[in-house]
Amino acid sequence: MNGTKTYYIQPLKDSGIPIKSNASLPTTQEHDYVSAVFVRLLQPIADLCDQMLRLSSGEPNEVQTSPRENGYAISIIALAAFLLEGACGRVRYVSGWNQKQCSPAATLRHFGANDLADRVEEIFVVRDAIAHAHLWTAKISWTENNLRFAQQPVQLPGYGNKKFRRIVDPDSRTTRQLKLDVFPTRIHRRTAIVVLKECAKALQFLESKDRRFVHLAPHDVSFGGKLVPFYNWVRGLAT
Repeated sequence: MNGTKTYYIQPLKDSGIPIKSNASLPTTQEHDYVSAVFVRLLQPIADLCDQMLRLSSGEPNEVQTSPRENGYAISIIALAAFLLEGACGRVRYVSGWNQKQCSPAATLRHFGANDLADRVEEIFVVRDAIAHAHLWTAKISWTENNLRFAQQPVQLPGYGNKKFRRIVDPDSRTTRQLKLDVFPTRIHRRTAIVVLKECAKALQFLESKDRRFVHLAPHDVSFGGKLVPFYNWVRGLAT
C-alpha cells in the first residue's frame, strides 16, 4: 500500500444507512450515500417511551397532565414527526418525486394512501402546536378536587392557521379524528402513543411500496432490557 492508509465503511442498505453487517468495503470505491438520519431516532424514541411508561398512569384533568409525563409525551411526538418527515424526504428523493417543501401527508396522498394521510395531517397539527409553542389563556378553578376550566380557554392571536382550525375541535381542543390533544399542558401518554402508532403505519405503508424508500423491518430497539423489532414494539404499546 506504499504507506497509504485504507479506511473502511459499511455498505449502505435499502434504508440509506448502514445496518448490521460483517461486510466492509474500502473507501477507494465509490458508493451512493444519502444523508437521511431518521432511522437513528428509533432508539431515542424507545428510550423516552420507556421513561414515560415508568411513571404512574392516570387520566389527565381537563387542564393538564403531570409535568413529567407532559415533557416526555411532547418529546416523543416531536421525534416521531421528525422520523416520518425524514423518511418521506427520502421517499421523494428515491422515487424521483422531489417536490420542494412537500408535507408527509402530501407524500402519502401521492402514493394513494388518503385515509392515512388525513391521520398524519392531524399528527403534524399537534407537532406544530408543540414546535411553535402555541399559547392559550384561560380561567381555571378547583372543582370537586379536580382542576377544570372556569371558562373556555382562548388561543392567543397569531397561533394556529386554517389547517389547525379545520382539524381541531375548539370545544374539546383535540383533533377531530384521532382525538389528539393540542392544548399543550394536556398532551399526555395516549396522544404520544397514538402518534407513534400512526407514524409506524405510515412508515410500513411506504416500505410496502418499495424497500428502497424505507426499510425499518430489520431494525430493533432496546426496550425493557430486550431487543424488539421496531414495528412489533410499537404495535405492542397500549393506549
